[in-house]
Parts: sequence; C-alpha cells; structure tokens
Amino acid sequence: MARADTAVAERDLLIHVLDALDTGLLALDEDRCIVAINDTLARGWGVERPEVEGRPLGEVFKSETERWYLQERGARGESARATREVRGSVADREVLMRYSVRSLGDTGAVLVRVEDLVDADSEEEVFRNTERLISLGELSARVAHEIRNPLTGVRTTVQFVTSKLRAGDGRRDDLNDVLKELDRIEQIITDLLLFARPQAPRPAMTDLREVLEKVLDNLTLRCKEAGVAVERDFDEDLPGVMIDPDMAQQVFLNLAINALQAMPDGGTLRVGTGLRRTRYKKAYVDAVVADSGPGIPDEVKEKIFDPFFTTRSMGTGLGLSISLQIAREHGGNLTARNAAQGGAVFKFSVPAPSAQEVEEDKEER
Repeated sequence: MARADTAVAERDLLIHVLDALDTGLLALDEDRCIVAINDTLARGWGVERPEVEGRPLGEVFKSETERWYLQERGARGESARATREVRGSVADREVLMRYSVRSLGDTGAVLVRVEDLVDADSEEEVFRNTERLISLGELSARVAHEIRNPLTGVRTTVQFVTSKLRAGDGRRDDLNDVLKELDRIEQIITDLLLFARPQAPRPAMTDLREVLEKVLDNLTLRCKEAGVAVERDFDEDLPGVMIDPDMAQQVFLNLAINALQAMPDGGTLRVGTGLRRTRYKKAYVDAVVADSGPGIPDEVKEKIFDPFFTTRSMGTGLGLSISLQIAREHGGNLTARNAAQGGAVFKFSVPAPSAQEVEEDKEER
C-alpha cells in the first residue's frame, strides 16, 4: 500500500512539474490518441484536459497537414529535433503552432513539445505587413536621398535671393513662405529616413509610467489650450520593461498628439498602463492612449498603420508606421480600436521582463 501511495505521489508531482513549464507538452500513443496534455498547452488551445485526453488527436487539432506529428529522420537515420510549423484549428480557432517531436522509446508513442502558439490570422498579417514595410522602407530611403541633395540647393538659392531684397518688399514674405514649405519637406525626408533605416534600439529597464508622465508634462500647455482634460489610470505594481526609453517616448508623444488632433473642440485624453497575461503564460505590459473624439472611420481602420497614409493635409502618414515598427523591434505590438463609448483607443504592448532580466538589471545598477 505504501508503494502505491508513493507512486501516486510521484505521479502527482510529475504532473505539477509538467504543468509549471512555459512550453506545451502533448503525449500521443501509437494510435495517435492523446495520452496526456499539460496545463500550458490545454489553456493555449482553449480546452479542458479531461475533455481531450483519450481522444484521437485529429478530432481535437484539425489540420490539412497529414502525419505532422511524426518525427523527422536525419540524413543518417538519427532523430531530428528541428522546430517545425503546422497550421490547424482547435476549439473553433485557427492557430499556427511551432513544435518539435521526440519518440518515446520503441513504443510508437511520441512527445510533442509546443514552443509557440499564435492565432494564424494575426501571424499572417504580421508577415504581410513586415514584407510591405521592408519594401517601402528601401524605396523611401532612395527617394529621400534623391530629394535631399537638390533641396539643399533650392534652399540656398531662396535664402540668397531673399537677402538681396529690401526690407518691406512684399516678395520677402513670399520667399519666407517658400522657406517654411522647404522646412516641412525636410521634416518629411527626416521621417522617411527614420522609417526606412531606424536607429538600433538601446533597451534598458524602463518604467513606462515615467515615460508617459514626461510626455504628458510636455503637453500640459497644449492640452489646456485645446480644452482637453487628462485622466490617468496607472497600475502601481507595473514592472519595468526592456525598451529604449527614447523610442518609447517617441511613440507615446505621437499617440498623444494624434489624440489631441482628434479632439479639436476639446475632450478627454485617457492614459493608462496595466499588466496582461495571455492564455499561453505570456505576460505583456500595456500602455493605452485613448481620446473622446469621433473614433476611427470604418473605411480607414485597415490602413492607419500603412506608411504614408494620413487623413490630415499636413501629415506625413509615417507616425503610426514608425510607432508600430518600434513596438515590433521590442517584441511587442501596437493596435487600434474604437471604444464602445466613443473615441479611439491605441494600445502599445511589450513583453514583461523575465526574472533573469530583472536580476541582471539589478546587478548592473
């Protein structure tokens, strides 16, 4: 009886250990039925463990790729452990799964180790956007360089002609207007180069609340003049994140200015932070910037992050593209939606730091 109790205790301990892993584990018998699934993968799939254990894998994870769960063999017959990808549907959700497979002895059973699990649609969208950004970035850099050189010559000539005119000559005002437009073109070129060839980030452990407060302090007078009230909702226990603080400030300043421009007759600017955990044991720190304006029109929702797309006559259409680029360079994302009560909501998300990153940061300090 003591041995039986010991075996049960050891089995329970093993289950607790497997459930504590950040990666998903799936054990299949020789008939490809699910023998065991750890809690991490069950939550990632959105299923209950008792409901799937004992069932054929094909009934739970449906994929057009046949026999994807079989282990590949190396050139000399050794077991290959390379990570692969498979698309399928589980619990009425399309997913993309990155995994590796190992045989469990000579029993015919296999152990599937799931390293990542994402919504297939969002993964494809990220890939398409990334490819498009790379192509547009290369084109933007070439155009910017071709424009900047002759633009310098034009500015020098206009300044020279202006200096030859007498004070009070009406033509000086016209030429000064030309110089202002040249300055605006120069700013567009600067944005183009920043978008095409962004600076390498210099991440450091950063408190996003401090960055947001700095941005709001810089915009205090502008908010007051615009009749915009500012509401803060900061998580006091928010962990720091590994991010370039200057780049984070650039993102938040751009989002806040966009929010103010969306409220020309006044309104409320809401800024908040929070910690969010996904079903797959990943944690993200979110920073939200919301306005009480008219919201994002349905016809432009799919375009607002596209480079050069803008609804404003004086805009370059690169602010949100650059902000999205910065988020992805730090392993995060930038999303937009309309709030139920009205107005637009932009959410900037970056991964929460691991315990190791926190300790390394403490040692550096």
